Amino acid sequence: MKAIAAFLVGALPSLAWGSEANDPCTPPNFPLPDFRSAVFNVRDFGATGNGDTNDTSAINRAIDACSMSGGGNLVFPPGTYSAASIHIKSNVRFVLDKNAIITGAASGYDPPEPNEFDKYQDFGHSHFHNALMWGEKIENFAIIGGRVNGGHIIKEDDPRGRDIGDKVISIKSGRHLLFQNVTHETGGHFVYLLNDCEDVTIDKVTIKKSRDGVNLVGCRNVQLHDCNFTGCGDDTLALKSDYALGRKIKSENIYAWNCYFETACNALQFGAETVGDFHNINFWNIRIGRAWKAAIGMTSADGGIIDGVRYRDIDIKNAACPIFLRLTSKLKTGELIKSIGAIRNVTISNVTVSDCQAGEGGWPRTSFISGQPESPLEQIVLDNVKIRYNGGGKKEEAERDVPASNQNSGKALGPLPAAGFYIRHVKNLTLRNVDLEFKAEDARPVVAAFDVTGFGLDGLKWQRSPGEAALRLDKIDNLSVNHSPPLRDRINENVESMTRE
Repeated sequence: MKAIAAFLVGALPSLAWGSEANDPCTPPNFPLPDFRSAVFNVRDFGATGNGDTNDTSAINRAIDACSMSGGGNLVFPPGTYSAASIHIKSNVRFVLDKNAIITGAASGYDPPEPNEFDKYQDFGHSHFHNALMWGEKIENFAIIGGRVNGGHIIKEDDPRGRDIGDKVISIKSGRHLLFQNVTHETGGHFVYLLNDCEDVTIDKVTIKKSRDGVNLVGCRNVQLHDCNFTGCGDDTLALKSDYALGRKIKSENIYAWNCYFETACNALQFGAETVGDFHNINFWNIRIGRAWKAAIGMTSADGGIIDGVRYRDIDIKNAACPIFLRLTSKLKTGELIKSIGAIRNVTISNVTVSDCQAGEGGWPRTSFISGQPESPLEQIVLDNVKIRYNGGGKKEEAERDVPASNQNSGKALGPLPAAGFYIRHVKNLTLRNVDLEFKAEDARPVVAAFDVTGFGLDGLKWQRSPGEAALRLDKIDNLSVNHSPPLRDRINENVESMTRE
């Protein structure tokens, strides 16, 4: 047994990159924007705050005056400021009284600007001007306190060009941005659409109702913490990289911690727009109260390489699919050279999942880890993960083949032939101290794995239905099992044909 344990320490993927000496789950303290002490009151520029008058022109005059003078604080006294397409400028800090509300007006929005690259992503991602407030190539901007609501902002794409907005805050190519102590009672298609932004802080922000919460598209150096996002019909926090700006943009150094999320879709999500690469992404101390698609979701579809992602101390309830990692080859990008992406160096640790739900759209109830034959997922570690599934899988589902789907929807996969994990096309995968429970008996194998090289099971526990298989394996090279009874221990064993144990 000592020899087996020693071998496993050397053979299984290491967690050393997340050691205490170099722990990625530590707040990064990215620089905050800096402002002059000058004060500008929007009321002095004609804003009424009566909730009926469209105050856009007055607010924009105040912004221009503040920015042209070198910047400072733009103060919003108590009141409701109805507006459409506020033009964000550099070196301006919005300071909202606790009883101040900025809300989307019924009309008066800037039209969606032309974009020669709009065929590569959804309409909402391709245009920035049709928003409650928008900015381009800005530096040093902040919103502090108060409420910023979508109001009449719509939640769907609108390529017909109606005089309406679909985003609350839209920023293209921004630097040194701060959103702090802001409440969004309603949103739109997005509350925050940030594309090519750097040094971003989102601190103590509340979103109560929207389609998407925060979309970070090709962003770097982002810290998001102590936030509460609920009532989202789509993704709460989504990391993406599209082709809206006509080039690949890398996403890196993103940290999210101490947050609570609820969604009818995905909670912590990569993609589906994934043209550029992602590196050094970290989530910890996150509570997910509802995720009717995936709680931890990751899709690379457009050639992006996702490399270096850490999830730690995640508590999940009411999720349809606890963990969903997938590589596809949709390749919706304007790049001349197109190649399939990759997902590698992903660690998921200290995760608890309870009260799993069926979810909307028939999403799989089983955790799904799937690469492609030509690009397997690499170096994936699940450590100290406990999932309580509903169970109830049928015997006929245990034998079905899963299509190699490039669609975004998990519904296209159909019922998966595994109760706990369905795995295919992976290189170096470790399930360490993974504990699976089932409310009802499940006729499917606990783990089904196909085409895996370097598969380690160390301390796998589960409730086993009488007479049913624990494992269904095919084309597994270097299978190692330790401390996972009733499975027998083994080291570097190759499994060419189907095995049940």
